[in-house]
Amino acid sequence: MKSYLRLTVLLIAITSFASCTKVGVIVDIQPTITGSWVLTDAAEKDAYGWTSVSTGVENGVFTFYSNGQATYVENGATLKGTWSMNAATGGYYDESGIYYTNSHQNMQIHVSNYKGDDVIDMAFDNVAIYPNSFVATNYNNHTIGRYKFSRY
Repeated sequence: MKSYLRLTVLLIAITSFASCTKVGVIVDIQPTITGSWVLTDAAEKDAYGWTSVSTGVENGVFTFYSNGQATYVENGATLKGTWSMNAATGGYYDESGIYYTNSHQNMQIHVSNYKGDDVIDMAFDNVAIYPNSFVATNYNNHTIGRYKFSRY
């Protein structure tokens, strides 16, 4: 009887500890893009293939903060604003130009100067995150855009 009682107490203790959770602890299983980044490559794909493009933001540094704030600094000028990344479903093109219809992440960046006359708005349908880079894509008017950012 004592061994049965010990086994029961042991099983209750194990299940009690296994079901405990810490309140207020958030585990982020997605890689993060907080930090500073530079746009190192931009290209567009149409029916004829990929072509490199200039976006006008290759010479600056984007910084994404964990609170959703963002800055872009180029030649001493600073633009401030926000960024967000969300889970999405539906169709998108990956960095190779292949179309998929499963879950993925999209991203928006909006920064401007205090007057609002110097603005960068970027919206990406898909974002693939790697340890020291991320590649964002979008589709617009029969053209796929691909933008590679590298850690600064």
